[in-house]
Amino acid sequence: MSSIEQIRPLIEAKLEELGYELFDLRFFHAGNRSILRVTIDSDRAITIDDCEIVSNNISELLDQEDFSSNRQYNLEISSPGIDRPLKSERDFKRIIGHPVTVHLKEGIEGKKKVQGEILSCEGNKLCLKTEQNVIEVSLSDILSGKEEIRFK
Repeated sequence: MSSIEQIRPLIEAKLEELGYELFDLRFFHAGNRSILRVTIDSDRAITIDDCEIVSNNISELLDQEDFSSNRQYNLEISSPGIDRPLKSERDFKRIIGHPVTVHLKEGIEGKKKVQGEILSCEGNKLCLKTEQNVIEVSLSDILSGKEEIRFK
């Protein structure tokens, strides 16, 4: 039986081969069910067809690696969605010019929640234009980040 740590690099390699990247991987219990959730990402929008392709390929891979070892689990393939958490430099770069909210480990000027427009993200530093000024935040100081979706 393979553990989640053993299977992660194999899933990442398979996704890369298929033209996707691994956004998140979780194995957890929900009631009496076990769920392996694989969240995929791409430079383009993820469709249901993409999820089906990945599901078929990952399912085959997991069977080959004997991931389940006769225990029941559900495989879920999904995209991060429109309200995706922002985790990496790549995530922030993808939405330069958009408004975000970030929650910080260490506050800036006494604030642990900062809202602003992304000006840049380079060298693990996020540059935001807030209502008051322009600030720079280390990505390692960000607990969580989300794009502020605004509808016209």
